[in-house]
Amino acid sequence: MTLFDRHLLKRFWHVFAIGFVATYGLYVVFDAFSNADEFQSGAADETTATVLVTMATHYFFQAFPFFDMVGPILTVLAVVGVFALLQRSREIYPVLSAGVPSWRLAIPIVVGALTIELGLAVNQEIIIPNIAERLQANRGDGGAATHDVQPARDYVTNIEISGDRLRIAERKVFNARFLLPVPLQVVEPTTLKAKEAIQIPASKTRPAGWLLREPEPAFEELTLTAEGSRRILKAPSSGDMFVVTDVTIDQLHNRTRSFKYLSTSQLIHRIRNPAYGMVTIRSQSVHLHERLGRPFLILISVLIAIPLTLRRESHSLLLNIAVCTMVLGMLFLFTQVSIHMGRLNVVDIELAAWIPIVVCGTCAAWLSGLVQT
Repeated sequence: MTLFDRHLLKRFWHVFAIGFVATYGLYVVFDAFSNADEFQSGAADETTATVLVTMATHYFFQAFPFFDMVGPILTVLAVVGVFALLQRSREIYPVLSAGVPSWRLAIPIVVGALTIELGLAVNQEIIIPNIAERLQANRGDGGAATHDVQPARDYVTNIEISGDRLRIAERKVFNARFLLPVPLQVVEPTTLKAKEAIQIPASKTRPAGWLLREPEPAFEELTLTAEGSRRILKAPSSGDMFVVTDVTIDQLHNRTRSFKYLSTSQLIHRIRNPAYGMVTIRSQSVHLHERLGRPFLILISVLIAIPLTLRRESHSLLLNIAVCTMVLGMLFLFTQVSIHMGRLNVVDIELAAWIPIVVCGTCAAWLSGLVQT
C-alpha cells in the first residue's frame, strides 16, 4: 500500500468517525431532551449526578445498535466525502496525469469499507447479543422495569403462555399462566397459575423450559397424559413445577424486533425450531437473508458511489453528489420494498433478499464506465 493509499484510508476513517460522532450526538441530544422525565423517574434519586450517570449508561449501550443501523449508510457517505474532497482540492488530477487509473484509488477505500464491515460483524455477532437485555430496557431503569406480556404459543406442545408483567433481565414472568392443551397434555382443561415463572435455558442435562414457583393446581392434582408427563415435571424437593418448552422470554415481549439482537447462529437455531409460528419464522428468515446480504450491498454501493462522484462528463461537484444521492436513494428504496414484499409473502424469501444485490451489482457494472480517466 502506497503513501497515497494510506492517506486515502486515513481520510476515509476520519470522515466516517466524524459522521458517526455527529449523527449519534444529534440522536443523543434529541432523545435526551424528549425523554428527560423518563430518566428522572427511573433514577434511584433525583440528583443531577445520578440522572447524568443513568443517561450516560443508557446511551453507551445504545451506541452499539445505532452503529449497526447507520454504519452501512455512513460507509457510503464517507466514500462520497473522500472523493468529493479529492476533486475539490484537485488532488486527483496529478494522480490521473501520472497514468494511475481512477479505479486504482478504490483499493484503499474498499479496504476501509471492509474494516467497517468487520466492525459491524463483531458488533452484531458478539457485542449486541451479550447486551440485548440492556438494549430492550426502558430509559433509566437499567433492565429492572417490568413490561406487558404478549401471549405466545408453543407450536410443538400447543402450550399457551401468558401473564401480567415480565422482567427481561431476570427472565421472569409475574402471575404467569400456562394453558395446557386437551387431550395432548391433560385429560381435562387445565391452566397452571404461578406467582413467578422463570425461564431456564437448556443445558447438557436439562431441556429448556419454565420453572413455576408455587403453582396452582399442584402437580399431584394434575391429570396428565403420557405426553404431558414428559412435558410437565415436578421439581425435586419442592412444590415447584417445570414446564418443558422452547418459548423464551423475548417471545413474550417485543417479539417482532427481539430477534434482531440475536447472533446469526442463534437466529438460525431459532428458525429451525418448530416451537415458533410461521409468521415469526418468516420474519426471522427474511432478516437472516438481509443480514447475510448486507456486506455485499455495502461494497456494491461503494462501487456505485465512486463513478457517480467522479463522473467524467461533469465538472460540477454538487451535481455529482446530487446524482449519486438520488441513485443510491432509489436503490435503497428498491431494496426496502423487495424485503417488505418478502415479509408479506408476496415473493419468495430468497428472491426478496437477494434480487436487490443482483440489481445493484448490475447497476455498479453499468456505471463503472462513467468514472474519470
